[in-house]
Amino acid sequence: MDKEKTIHNLKMQLRLERIVIAAIALTLATVWTVGQLRGGKSFILVDGKPIVCVYSEKDAEVVLTQIKGESGCNPSEVAFQQEVRVARAPYDARPVSRSRAFSTVRKVVCALAPRWAIIVDGKPIAALPDKKTAVDTLEAAKMKFGSMVQNLAEEPQFKQKVMVDIAAVPLKLCCKTAEEAVNLIFSNKPVETTDAIYTVQNGDIAGAIAQKHGLKLEEIIQINPGVNLAHLHIGDKVHVKALRARLQICPNNLRHQDTEVKLTVIVRDLSDKVETIPAPLQYVSSAQLYLGKSTLLFPGRSGQRQIKVAIIYENGKKTGSEIMAEEVLREASPRIIAKGIKPRR
Repeated sequence: MDKEKTIHNLKMQLRLERIVIAAIALTLATVWTVGQLRGGKSFILVDGKPIVCVYSEKDAEVVLTQIKGESGCNPSEVAFQQEVRVARAPYDARPVSRSRAFSTVRKVVCALAPRWAIIVDGKPIAALPDKKTAVDTLEAAKMKFGSMVQNLAEEPQFKQKVMVDIAAVPLKLCCKTAEEAVNLIFSNKPVETTDAIYTVQNGDIAGAIAQKHGLKLEEIIQINPGVNLAHLHIGDKVHVKALRARLQICPNNLRHQDTEVKLTVIVRDLSDKVETIPAPLQYVSSAQLYLGKSTLLFPGRSGQRQIKVAIIYENGKKTGSEIMAEEVLREASPRIIAKGIKPRR
């Protein structure tokens, strides 16, 4: 009886040891799998398209955090305008360094940071660190063009609906000072599009190349017939459309070349003018003159009037004028002409 009990206890102990060993093995396998998943190569995807491959998920998270940190805000407060996520990359994907990934992703994503924004017709055009600086920017925008005239008829006005409020704005609109914001608002940067050839570099994939040059993946496929964009190699040539921003420096009387006007400042320059009032013509009938004959009875005299004219400028460009006030200095006397009505016999 004791022998059977001993055998039973040994079996139970062996079974327990096997359970413990299996649990430890399962835990180790789980830890190894998670480590492989987190430590394996990862893609950073933007709107579902792979942009760049990095060595690990941690590298991808660091890159995205660095991009968000450029705003000066807490990265947790910053969002991306596009859908950005991290996914495991295939074994044969070619990873790049964090700095290279940062440079690539930064060009194709738009980080949105909460800022005091200048909003024109519902669209933010510049953002400042605080409300006072945003308001100062609008005043500076008015004086940019108000100072160009000698005699302001009234305070410069905005043509569009303008307001200042907190909004999530792209980092490219964020400015530190009012002067910087004014330069951004009234910058004149037309874009030219030209055909170009891009040389594939380490880590490049078709989606990243397309977004870097302002194209959709379908567009880059269309302009590269016969090129296997799914298997690019370093040194391959890919046709793209390169976008070049050209800054045109204009004089005070601004001229805009096919560029969107973000904000329009209306300025009225008041001036006084003295104008001549022509003498009106007045005809009278004369029974002393034959029909068809006429004679000058009184030469008349021109008058004078003083007017206040407001010349209207929009962002420094003259667009019209209007009379604000008028005063007659001297009435005009009519030029009197007698016309004969005496019939000929």
